[in-house]
Amino acid sequence: MKIGVLSDTHLISVTEDFKKMLKGQFSDVDMIIHGGDMTSVAVYDYLSNWDLKAVRGNMDDHDLGSLLPVKRVELIMGKKIGIIHGRGSPHTIEDVVFGEFRDVDIIIFGHSHAPANKKRGGVIMFNPGSYRGSYSHKGTVGMIEIDKSGEITFRHIEV
Repeated sequence: MKIGVLSDTHLISVTEDFKKMLKGQFSDVDMIIHGGDMTSVAVYDYLSNWDLKAVRGNMDDHDLGSLLPVKRVELIMGKKIGIIHGRGSPHTIEDVVFGEFRDVDIIIFGHSHAPANKKRGGVIMFNPGSYRGSYSHKGTVGMIEIDKSGEITFRHIEV
């Protein structure tokens, strides 16, 4: 199973660059997980062409707010994956999102725009970073692969 992971796309509409990135980097994914801050329902509608699991972020418009949960847990190939955008300072976000879930294998989050791949208390904490980047980080997306034996690999892709 190959999962494309996005967060903090911050797009008002679906741009040609965004479409090109998805066709290039996510051409063979089985699913897309979005960790919030799409910012418009147009992006949600476009990403719904894939098997999409998404949560709302603090910058998402009212329409997205009514469509998406604040957090969710998905069982994917035997792995419990918690998905949440996050809130607060980038310095404490991992504490905040870690405290939101019990008994998960992976937590996917966003908000800080900083790519992360860390293990905490047996839980893998994965932030794909921001599609558009930030003042201190280039634009990144994530890829998670889970093989039939349950082995998981995580990587960040610069876009």
